[in-house]
Amino acid sequence: MPIRLSRPLPPHLVLALLFATSGLTWGIWIARIPGIAFQLDLARAELGAVLPAFSVGALISFPIAAAATSRLGTRASARMFGILRGLTFPLLALAPNPIALLAALGVSGFMHGGLDVSLNAQGVEIERRTYGSVLSRAHGSFSIGALVGSLGAGFAAQAGAPLPAQFLAPAALVLTIFALLSPCLIDDEAPGAISPAPVAKRRWRGVGIPPRALWGLGAIAFITGIADEAIADWSALFIRQDLGSTPLVASLAYALYSLALVIGRFSGDAVSKRFAPMLLLQAGGAMGGIGLLIGTGFNAPVPMLVGLAIVGLGFSMIYPTLYRMAGNTPGIARGRAMATMATIAYLGYLAGPLIIGPLAGATSLRFALISVGMGCFAIPLIGWLRKPRPLETEALTTPSFDPGTAPEPNAYSL
Repeated sequence: MPIRLSRPLPPHLVLALLFATSGLTWGIWIARIPGIAFQLDLARAELGAVLPAFSVGALISFPIAAAATSRLGTRASARMFGILRGLTFPLLALAPNPIALLAALGVSGFMHGGLDVSLNAQGVEIERRTYGSVLSRAHGSFSIGALVGSLGAGFAAQAGAPLPAQFLAPAALVLTIFALLSPCLIDDEAPGAISPAPVAKRRWRGVGIPPRALWGLGAIAFITGIADEAIADWSALFIRQDLGSTPLVASLAYALYSLALVIGRFSGDAVSKRFAPMLLLQAGGAMGGIGLLIGTGFNAPVPMLVGLAIVGLGFSMIYPTLYRMAGNTPGIARGRAMATMATIAYLGYLAGPLIIGPLAGATSLRFALISVGMGCFAIPLIGWLRKPRPLETEALTTPSFDPGTAPEPNAYSL
């Protein structure tokens, strides 16, 4: 039996808190990659070989999470994956050798990916039932959690706290939060509770090859995944080793990136009402390329930190917009749409280390990051070449979030 609060919190607030909790674990892991690599004496090529295990685990979990959201409901699926995420999180710091770290990354990625799909599907369900925009703020909450996690891990490392303790304490917090708050999410566990999207002439049921309507969005998700993975896995190493900074300064890399994501995502609802969704994606890709080129163009930590902040502002609206557009595509169930976009994004996460690690070893990490920045400019090109669907050229005009407002089914669409 799940633990229940005496006075349940609003579902949109609970969703934000659960996203923040997931972001906390992510930020801690990203900030401690250099420490774990040092503990296991991993070279860059070796690190690049084990890091993809996280994405492989996530890829395996996506179709399973999509099935879980359909059979159990998004609330039960989020509760299950959240608790499992907390239970397995300490394995990353307890791995005694690279093989054990490889296995721990696979398990951690599986739980993280399943939680990602479940929370985003719950977010789309909240938006449909309340006629309000919550995904952007939810993703912003994830960034707040990542910011707190990366800064906290940086200060803990600077203070000399044992590495396992930096993972065990947050894991206990994750378990407590998901046990207390997940029952407050929208109950969509009853059969037929989730109204399907409007049925297209040819209904798509698989997660393998996405329909043509999602190809352009998928390409943008793939490129963003590569760039996001590059920043998460390599920016701290670049500042720490190539630029010769301290561990605390290196931890600021992902912290500032997360802070920029927070600022952009919490202002995303107002921005989305002024600009068309595809225009937001194009601008985000261009800012990502500019930020990485600025960061790698100078041999000093400060320009790199500034560049990462620019990238964060640009990327802040990409994933919420992609998930919202995919989740409201006619003929595709929300759980499958979320799993498909997450699968394509994580294919980018998987490709990132496989590309950047060997490229950095053959040339330099600076050149590898420059290459990623140049690739970001493909996003505006994709948006320009892609034939727009109805309403993609118009800004969103949804009213402010009101938990008491319930529109007609499927009134919120792109």
